[in-house]
Amino acid sequence: MLANFLIKILSVIFKIFFPYEIQGRKNFCYLKNGFLICSNHISNLDAIFISIALKRKIYFLAKSELFKNCFISFFLKKLGAISIRRGEKDTDAINIAENILKNNKILGIFIEGTRSKNGDFLRPKSGAAILACKTNSVIIPVCITPINNKKIKIFQKTIVNFGKPIANIKFNYNSYKEIRSATDSIMEKIKELRKD
Repeated sequence: MLANFLIKILSVIFKIFFPYEIQGRKNFCYLKNGFLICSNHISNLDAIFISIALKRKIYFLAKSELFKNCFISFFLKKLGAISIRRGEKDTDAINIAENILKNNKILGIFIEGTRSKNGDFLRPKSGAAILACKTNSVIIPVCITPINNKKIKIFQKTIVNFGKPIANIKFNYNSYKEIRSATDSIMEKIKELRKD
């Protein structure tokens, strides 16, 4: 309930201070079961933009550093954020992520693994592709694009564009080439959604 309430409040606040346009709603509105949201990452506001667009609780994987502050940690957890240690194999977080998808809930991942400081696309990480393959989950690619700038700024319009579902991601877990190919394919779909 708190998550839904916060999303409603934030949607009003963002319309004023961070005006946004949501495109491609038809690509996810009919999905009743859980799925994987896979987005580029350009600011700390990205998860809020996506949550506002879906109007449903999303469990985002978030870097563990964000949870060091008790106050911030409380709200992040209420919103569904899952702490993950970057740069190492965090099996606990991965298991939680798998269970979320298996239980038909929505998981959000920023495929680049970190924020892009200049707005350019970064080399994608393979976690999203592996999770989708393991859980047979549909991926919805998302691209967040600030208009007339590579960074999100107050009173400047931002477009949140949802692409068509990517289904049936399959590959050999022992093949780095196949994993890399599936990962790059997802990233290409996100790049195609960018609005210049």
